[in-house]
Amino acid sequence: MSAKASVLGVDAKLVSVEGDTVVLSVAGQEVSVPVGQTRSTSGVGVTVQQVTEDKVVVRVSSGTSNGS
Repeated sequence: MSAKASVLGVDAKLVSVEGDTVVLSVAGQEVSVPVGQTRSTSGVGVTVQQVTEDKVVVRVSSGTSNGS
C-alpha cells in the first residue's frame, strides 16, 4: 500500500500499516495512529477511521477537536 496527498497545505504520506496502527509521514514527521484514535502533529489532527486489506481511511483536520 502506498499513498500520499496534500491536505490543508500539509503533505501526508502513508508509510506503513502494522496491525491496527497506521504510520504516516505528515509534513516530514512520522506519526503512529491506532484505528479510531487521533494524534496531532505539525498543527493538524490525524484520525485513522478504518483499515482493511484494500484501503486505509484517514481524516486530517486543522488542529485537534477532541483534545488528543
